[in-house]
Amino acid sequence: MDRHAYLILAHKNFGQLRKLIELLDDPRNDIFVHVDAKAKNFRQESLDGTTRHSRLIVLPQRFKVNWGGVSIMRSELALLKKATSESEYAYYHLLSGMDMPIKTQDEIHAFFNEHKGYEFINLWEFKKSTRSRFRYFTIFPEGEGKFRTRIINHIFKGLQMAVGFRINRNIDFRFGSQWFSITDSLARYVVEKENWLEKVFRHTSTCDEIFLPTLVAGTPFSSRLYVPAAVKNQKEVNMANMRFIDWTRGESVRHPWVFRAGDMTLLESVPHLWARKFDETVDNNIINMIYNKLKH
Repeated sequence: MDRHAYLILAHKNFGQLRKLIELLDDPRNDIFVHVDAKAKNFRQESLDGTTRHSRLIVLPQRFKVNWGGVSIMRSELALLKKATSESEYAYYHLLSGMDMPIKTQDEIHAFFNEHKGYEFINLWEFKKSTRSRFRYFTIFPEGEGKFRTRIINHIFKGLQMAVGFRINRNIDFRFGSQWFSITDSLARYVVEKENWLEKVFRHTSTCDEIFLPTLVAGTPFSSRLYVPAAVKNQKEVNMANMRFIDWTRGESVRHPWVFRAGDMTLLESVPHLWARKFDETVDNNIINMIYNKLKH
């Protein structure tokens, strides 16, 4: 029986997180959770009773995670390190605490049994502005989500452009969705490259969408991508990572659409395995609808 590891990045809405974990609870899964250290209201006992079949491991080391920060990459690496140290899993699925499965665990496992060996990473073509994330030294790599530090970062990048200064000159960077499902061999390769990743990305911005596609490029793993071609526009829905994310209706370019109860028919119609994102403070009904449909 192939076992899977779910890696969850959580930062708020812990009632919603409970329902997500309960839907992932299955004898074929183990669940690893990283909770943002800034979430002062989180209590680990709030997750008691969420699993009967899966092992649930909440990482004791908690990073302060900032939007666009290198801390996101470090949190993902911490999850991969912990999971690979615990067992050998057929697949490692990275989810947000604001994601939900939209297929049963039987359907999810059947899909990966049928497509064993593929890597599920959604690649995007670069936009002109994206390259500044890694070509120029970022003074405040955790500051892209804050007005003052973002302005300072952009001013300093402008000065570097003016004098022709660049970092990471000899690296073939790639771009894609943060969310992935990868095999054990790729998960262990990523963990082995932790020092290289830290060296390359510690003074970049918004590297969570760049570090894994870059690491895979030019390796044998790239020939195992389920959808090898990069899409021109990230709003284009495809099957590359099996996550249904609606960027066409998001409130801003930074955030996808938050699904509502009226989207249930749409979510039932798509072939993807998971969807994002959901927010219990925006519409808890859609979360309950999916929970009630999929819960054993």
